[in-house]
Amino acid sequence: MRKVIISVTCAVLLSSCASVKDKNDAKVVSEFLGGDIKVTYSKSGEFESLASSASVKVISDLSSAKEEAVSVATVRARRQISEFLKTEVESERFVTTVTKSLQESNAASGVSASTVNSKIAMDVKETIRQKSESLLKGTFVESEKYDASSKVVTVTVKTGVKETGVANTVRKLMGY
Repeated sequence: MRKVIISVTCAVLLSSCASVKDKNDAKVVSEFLGGDIKVTYSKSGEFESLASSASVKVISDLSSAKEEAVSVATVRARRQISEFLKTEVESERFVTTVTKSLQESNAASGVSASTVNSKIAMDVKETIRQKSESLLKGTFVESEKYDASSKVVTVTVKTGVKETGVANTVRKLMGY
C-alpha cells in the first residue's frame, strides 16, 4: 500500500512539473506578404506552423460557384506556401522579420538580446528550409469563410511540425 501511495505521489509531482510552461515556450508570430502568410514559432526558436490565407470572389450565383471559389482559394494558398518556401525563406528579409518579431515579443517582457534573436531567426529559417518538402505535403485547410456581403471566400491553409507527422502517419496507414 505504501508503494502505491509513493508512486501516485511521484506521478502527481512529475506531472505538475511537466505542466509548468517556460517563458521560451511562448508563441511568436511573424507575418509576411502583407499578413497572408504567418509563421509561428517559440521564443526559443522551435518552428511550430506556417499558415497561408487566400481570398477569391464568387462570380456566380450557381450553387457550385462557392465550392469552385473555395477550390481556387485553396490552390492559391498552397501556392503561396510553396513560393514562400522557395523564395522568402532564403532571403535576408525573412531573418530580419523574424528578428524584429522576437524583439517586439521580448520588449513586452523586458528582455533585450538582438544577437540571440538573430541566431534564433537563423534556426527557424534552417528548420523551415530543411523540412520544406514535408511541410508542403502536410498542408490542410484550417478554415473556410464566406462573406455574403462582398461575396468573397477566404481559405486558410496550414502546415507545421505536428501536422506533417499526422499526415505521414495517415499516408502510411493508407498505404501511400
